[in-house]
Amino acid sequence: MKIKSAHIDGFGKWHDQDFDFSASPQVIFGSNEAGKTTLATFIRSILFGFANAKGKNRYQQYKPRATSTYGGSILVEDHGTLYRIRRTAGKGGGLVTVTDMDGHRFGEDKLAKMLANVDQDLYQAVFSFNQEKLANIKDLNPDEVHHQLKQVGAVGSRQWDQLIASLVKRGDELYKPRGRKPQLNRHLDEYRRLTQQVAQANRKYDQYVAANRDQQRQKAAVQKWQQEETDLTAQVNRLDQLSRLWPIYDAWKKGQPQAAMNNGVAPDDVEQVNQLRGQFNGLTAQLGTLRDESARLQKDVTQFDQDELADYHQHRYDYQRLQTALLQLQSRDDQYHQQQGRIEQLFAERNRLQRRYGHQLPKPLSEQETVTLQSLLGDYPVSATRNRRMSAWLLGLGAALFILGMFGHHGVVMLMGLIVLAATGAWLYKANNEASRSTNHQQASLQRFGRLHGLTNFPVSEWLPMQADLYRVAELDQQIANSQATADEIKTRLAELQRRLTGKASGQTPAELSQHFNDWLSGRASDYQEWQRVTRQLENSQQREAAVRAQQDKITDQLKQIYRRAQTSSADDFDRLVSQQAGQQARRITTSAYGQQLTAADKAALARFDSEESLRGRQQRLAHHLTEVRAHLHGAREQIQRDQFTIKNLAADGTPDELAQRQASLKAKIIQEAQQWMSYQLAIQWIDRALSLASVDRYPAVIKAAEKNFAILTGGHYQKIALTTKEVRVLDDQQEWYAVGELSTGTAEQLFVALRLGFISVMSDRLRLPIIIDDGFVNFDHQRRQRVIELLNALAVRNQVLYFTANDQARKLPGVLDLDRE
Repeated sequence: MKIKSAHIDGFGKWHDQDFDFSASPQVIFGSNEAGKTTLATFIRSILFGFANAKGKNRYQQYKPRATSTYGGSILVEDHGTLYRIRRTAGKGGGLVTVTDMDGHRFGEDKLAKMLANVDQDLYQAVFSFNQEKLANIKDLNPDEVHHQLKQVGAVGSRQWDQLIASLVKRGDELYKPRGRKPQLNRHLDEYRRLTQQVAQANRKYDQYVAANRDQQRQKAAVQKWQQEETDLTAQVNRLDQLSRLWPIYDAWKKGQPQAAMNNGVAPDDVEQVNQLRGQFNGLTAQLGTLRDESARLQKDVTQFDQDELADYHQHRYDYQRLQTALLQLQSRDDQYHQQQGRIEQLFAERNRLQRRYGHQLPKPLSEQETVTLQSLLGDYPVSATRNRRMSAWLLGLGAALFILGMFGHHGVVMLMGLIVLAATGAWLYKANNEASRSTNHQQASLQRFGRLHGLTNFPVSEWLPMQADLYRVAELDQQIANSQATADEIKTRLAELQRRLTGKASGQTPAELSQHFNDWLSGRASDYQEWQRVTRQLENSQQREAAVRAQQDKITDQLKQIYRRAQTSSADDFDRLVSQQAGQQARRITTSAYGQQLTAADKAALARFDSEESLRGRQQRLAHHLTEVRAHLHGAREQIQRDQFTIKNLAADGTPDELAQRQASLKAKIIQEAQQWMSYQLAIQWIDRALSLASVDRYPAVIKAAEKNFAILTGGHYQKIALTTKEVRVLDDQQEWYAVGELSTGTAEQLFVALRLGFISVMSDRLRLPIIIDDGFVNFDHQRRQRVIELLNALAVRNQVLYFTANDQARKLPGVLDLDRE
């Protein structure tokens, strides 16, 4: 892939800006804050997506302040085909489209294929680096170099890495050598605790058996005492009940006579009257509430301006049409004001043309008039020139003949020369006279033409050339007139609408009038809706009030019918009759109450006692026996609790059998989890080994290319690079090894560049992505900076190189893109 150009709609400080990357390598120069990092970040963002707003990423979004447009596009060449990759604001890194030169559109799948499925992290790790990454060279980890090599060297390695990460996560969830939370770690700890608990439970087993036997004996005793307590409690309670019934029984035995009850009001009628009266009182309260509600709603209705509501209801569609007309007029007025800048330009151009000629400009000539002017200006010069050429030729011929005849003594030839000279002179004289007359005639015709068309104030030579300006002035006058007509039309229409809306809305502009009228119309619509709502509520309240009155009338008729059945004439008479009947009923109940409160069993039980004293004596003896039984029951229950406490302490962690069973189950689970963990580890090792084998043939080539690059950059001072299991080391020309941490900052950074460029050069048969270097050689001296430029030139044969720098020396390089001049 090669980036041909970029267009930024809006990104950081750049907006509506184009950049061309035709040089190879392409050097982009810019001083501090010139926008180098912004441009480099834009290219990576188009390829891999915009940064999100989380954490520090919000400073990597580069959202523009001068425009609302965010994003842009780059033109790339991939396998001989040009594509336009465009990305704009949207979810998930922005909306991306890929379009070829035939207009075929593709999505993110096409872009991923063009990038050979390289993600942003891998691209940043291999193909893009800056001074910040170079500064971290001393932390370079050999594992990271191997990992990057596997990612690029093995097809689909990204998915395999994701699978490895998933397997590692699952394995860590099962077991970690020093972990406590993983499942297998917790089960192993639990197995050790169970082993200790089984040993302790075996030592306490005899005590546990004895406590269980005693508990069983106490439970049998409790059951016996509970049954006796239940029986005694029932007998004591029965005697207590009989003691309370003795006065009633005593009264009942005396045989009190019952009073007879006279005929009167039926109980159903009394109950119905009470119900109807309760309903009537409830309806009365409801009626009062409805009257208050109707009065309040009636007051609310009177607060509305009925004439105004009627006017709105009758003309609301006309008001809506006026509202539409105002919106249309406002739109035309907005368009007119938006064109004021253009009209001012037309006036300025008209004034410039007027000042150019200094006089009142006439109307432009028509096509036929232009042809006539061209004819008047074109005839004479051609004819006069032709006559001069002819006369000069004839005079030369005559003079030649005369001279030849005179020197050759040929009289005839000399005579012929004289005749030619004389004829030519006569013809020339006549032609001059005719030309003079023609010129005078032409000038007179031009004067008449100029007066007729208002051109006399201008030189004749400008009459034709100035026609283009005259046509332009006429066009400008027409556009200005059209603009003025529009303004007049808007003003007229505004005046008409102001007149029609008098008393409802006012405003000096269509927008102001439209806003005020919208406010007035919204207010009227709101009032009308509120009036309708209140009116409906009032009607509903009045209807419910009438319904309540009808229910009261119905209840009154029902009460009158009941009063007539009771042979009473009013509610008071009915109440007196019911009161008399209630007294008779109370007396009857009093005479029969005692007999009704005693059952046949109660009477039989009470009959076994001679007196109330004998009844109470029997009750006291049983109560004392019950107290003794409850004391025995309480003692047995306390012993059971003591036995339970002993058993609980002895079997706090379970019985030996239970603990052994739990231990066996846990052991089986541990074996299963260990097998699962081992399967994860074997899968991880198998996948990692497969990926390593896929890229192992490239590893020596990468190191060899890096050693060559490092030797070039350091002038041959360092010639060998070794990646051990713990660190990266280099060998100098004195055959001494140095770790990266022992190198100077500049040399360490050159080692990083050598490794990175060696990696890219070896992998270029698989990946040819653009290389982005953002101010990566700040700590290089001049000589080594020149050497790294030579390496970039060699690398640019296969991979495109975009080198961003603030070094002034870079301005001398061919094809440099100077951001300070953009």
